[in-house]
Amino acid sequence: MNAPVRTNQYEGPCAVCGATVRAGEGILLPPGKHGGWEVCHPEHAREPAPPPRGRHTGWHRRRLMAVDIAATGRRTAVDRILAAAVRTTDGRDRDWLIDPGPGLAVDPRTTHGITLDQACAHGVPASRALDELATHLAGQLVAKELLVVWHAPYVLTLLESELLRHGLRPLSDRGPGGLFPVCDPLILDRHADCYRSGGRALEKVAEWYGVPHDRPGNPGSDAAASLVLAQVIGACHAAVGRLSRPALHYEQVSWREQQASEAEEFDPSRKRDHRWPLGTVEALPWEAPAP
Repeated sequence: MNAPVRTNQYEGPCAVCGATVRAGEGILLPPGKHGGWEVCHPEHAREPAPPPRGRHTGWHRRRLMAVDIAATGRRTAVDRILAAAVRTTDGRDRDWLIDPGPGLAVDPRTTHGITLDQACAHGVPASRALDELATHLAGQLVAKELLVVWHAPYVLTLLESELLRHGLRPLSDRGPGGLFPVCDPLILDRHADCYRSGGRALEKVAEWYGVPHDRPGNPGSDAAASLVLAQVIGACHAAVGRLSRPALHYEQVSWREQQASEAEEFDPSRKRDHRWPLGTVEALPWEAPAP
């Protein structure tokens, strides 16, 4: 995932050899967290790459659990979960195919490839599967270990809304600390490497860090990629990896607020939800997805 090449508008010293680079003849290197843009001679330009992985200890070396879902669409109050997957660093993985009930439709823009016929024919009834899933996740939170969730406000809000719909105990009420501690690799990557160009979809970020991700959209593949991404980001960015688990959670609340505010400044016409890791939980009646 190479960043587009930018040339220098002003003369300056080469960041590699120190010799002067005349205006328009060099290549700009994206800034790091502690400095601005650098210029270098074209022959000295480094291929963009993540920082090397450090050997520091931290939350990324502890037991992690990742969860992801596949749903009928992206509406957290309306859409229904069709499948879920849990991946852990100790190999205690689980998968659910879920029967959401009749009269629904899958948004054609989804990428998971699960059909309603498959879910209804082979899935576990939604109330049972969702209760099993929430119980499984609650064990990680009760142990005060990190639950890894890529784009947590979508996954966790939709899950909580589904639990509410079926009259089940919310995940946030199944442990003394609520939805805590949570690790969202999307928030971490945007914070640790905020100047990197290119998309921030899971498959793009996985590609950047060299994390295998063979079936984008599939909840098992997405959960596995998210799990490894959390470990890699913690290893590549020591300032993030060395945070305690509570500090990491609370910092993400702040980082999400900052990221949403900056995005709105860049594009005021599009409002972002600043809340993390949970949005508005409500179970609304089914409506067919917009064409």
